[in-house]
Amino acid sequence: MVNQSILSQDILNQKIITIIGEAFKLLNNQGDLLDGYASDVSIPKDDISKEIAKVTSLVIPDQVEPFEKSSSPLIQYVRSSTLHGNTETEPLLDLIKEVADYLPWKYNYEDRSDLGSYLGWAELIGPEAPFRTSEYCLGFTLISPNTLYPEHKHPATELYKVLSGTSDWTLEGVTTPRSPGDIILHPYNRVHKMETHEETLLALYTWTGNDVVTLSTYT
Repeated sequence: MVNQSILSQDILNQKIITIIGEAFKLLNNQGDLLDGYASDVSIPKDDISKEIAKVTSLVIPDQVEPFEKSSSPLIQYVRSSTLHGNTETEPLLDLIKEVADYLPWKYNYEDRSDLGSYLGWAELIGPEAPFRTSEYCLGFTLISPNTLYPEHKHPATELYKVLSGTSDWTLEGVTTPRSPGDIILHPYNRVHKMETHEETLLALYTWTGNDVVTLSTYT
């Protein structure tokens, strides 16, 4: 177990680069698993495969800002979320747990500021992230137990890989239970929501498309 209070920037940066590499590896491997993908998915497998191929072909940008220690209330849930993964996602969960205190957890939707203690995200790559690019975003979404992330939409195409926790995901009125290892595609401007129950949800996400800057709007 790493003592997070004494992590040097060099060690921290190397660990986060390893996390990014493991995230891309998970997505890249996902393409081989889609032949057995659940039949109740409302998005065609080909669309998911194309988005995975698009994301995994992207270049990791240079780091322009350091990772600083966070005081986010979400950190407590990150640690507990690592208990609810599976053999596929546990390696990445273990890496995240080591540096959870230093990931840039945030929630910045003013119209539902009350949710900031219960859900949020840590963006590692993106227009305002430490690894800076306007081409795409990559990070982790966390939703604490018994929490509804209300219906929302955004102009970016969104890909999720569930790392831990079982939860309900709804896309345009169709709800599907999701578990660790599942992959979910939200096409741009499609209304969706997520709801947790007894377990914390931690998921890898990416945003691509012509606009990865504009935040979600609640519907």
